[in-house]
Amino acid sequence: MKTKKTNSELIIDALRAGDSLRSPDITARVAELAGKEVKIQDVASILAKLSNSEKCDLGYIISKTKSDRGFVYNLVKEASTLEPEQIYDLTRKTGKDRFTIDDAVKKVPALKKYVKAAKTRQAPKAAGRPAAKSGLIVSSKGGEVSDSAMRGVVAEFMKEIIFQGGLNVNVNLTVHFKGLA
Repeated sequence: MKTKKTNSELIIDALRAGDSLRSPDITARVAELAGKEVKIQDVASILAKLSNSEKCDLGYIISKTKSDRGFVYNLVKEASTLEPEQIYDLTRKTGKDRFTIDDAVKKVPALKKYVKAAKTRQAPKAAGRPAAKSGLIVSSKGGEVSDSAMRGVVAEFMKEIIFQGGLNVNVNLTVHFKGLA
């Protein structure tokens, strides 16, 4: 039987206590559970994956709420009846007989609202529609990037800064618009 837990499992253990925690709090609990120093960057990186339902089934049942001091995470209370091993399985994409989000919803039907809400939040994929010529940016590699794609990149960058707990960052950005007078 496996005794040493992964950082993902330790993060889940910290969240299973039911408290709403920021990444520094989770880092402190993980370090305590692991009995060793853990870097906040490592925890933040793992949390970003675990809380994203597009990358991991666990993302459906981790609540990630923005506060004035960064993001606050907790496991939804309906998930408290799941076994730790079942919750750990939700971090895996493959594996024989692994416990999936569908299994979790069958075991705890109240979880369905989180899965449905997350799926409606996910933006529909563009169906092969080319971007309008006026909204294109030429990247340094010569390819064109739509203005909405650029906004998405900048928005994700800003989210990550906020997620990290408010870093002081100086950013110099040069943007060349093609076709504007």
